[in-house]
Order: sequence, then C-alpha cells, then structure tokens
Amino acid sequence: MRKLRIGLASNDGKTILDDHMGQAKDFYVFDVLEDGTYQLVEKKKNTSPKEEGKHGLDKKRTSVMDILHDCSVFVGGRMSPNFVKVRDNTGVQPAVSKILDIPAFMKVFAKNFEHIYQLVELRRKGERPKEIPIIE
Repeated sequence: MRKLRIGLASNDGKTILDDHMGQAKDFYVFDVLEDGTYQLVEKKKNTSPKEEGKHGLDKKRTSVMDILHDCSVFVGGRMSPNFVKVRDNTGVQPAVSKILDIPAFMKVFAKNFEHIYQLVELRRKGERPKEIPIIE
C-alpha cells in the first residue's frame, strides 16, 4: 500500500500551527496510507534558528529540512517564502492546511492523497511542480 510521510507544524500535537511552519515548537511526523489511515511516527523538536521578524531565511529553511529529512510532504498553516523555495528547489512537496485540527486535516488529506502522491512522484523524478496544494 502506498504511503506518504508528512511533517506537520504543531505546538500541541492536536492542531496545526496557524503560522509559518518554521515557527512551530515541534514537528509531528506521520505516515499516511492511501486508505486514509495514519500513524504518528515521531515528534521532533524544532531546533531551527529563531527569526527576528523576517520570513524566508535560507538558514531557517535548511535547518527545518534537516530536521524533517525523512518527510516527502511539509504541512504548515500558512504560505511562506520558504515554501516557494522548497517547491522550486527540492524534492519535498509543501502544502498549506486551512484545517487546523489534525484528525480533521487527515480526513481531508486522505481525500487528496492521490493528487498529492502524484506531485511527490514527479518530484522523485526530478521535476518541480509549481503547485502548493491548499487543504481546506
């Protein structure tokens, strides 16, 4: 069965942070299967450098990517300049969630699994799709 490993930004493990991904206290890594089931794999502390009112810093992005090196999808509550850089320059698929409750997000993510899986597959082949899905 196909799966996607996703990294979510959260301060409490219950809700997706309603901010840029790199602002989260922690990252929650989930395996999501194509049948909609999901499992928490790991909680990772966000040890990336703190930003002083600026978004899109390269050092912040590379640090978050190092922390979530095993994820093929990043999910945050807001679009950021770094999501555009990740989209254009890496094999990771960013996505923005307008649904903050993690279980509710997972239900809608499951309905979009095929589409997001295809974007990830294109990235694995070296392509860089311009789409950043909005989960709502």
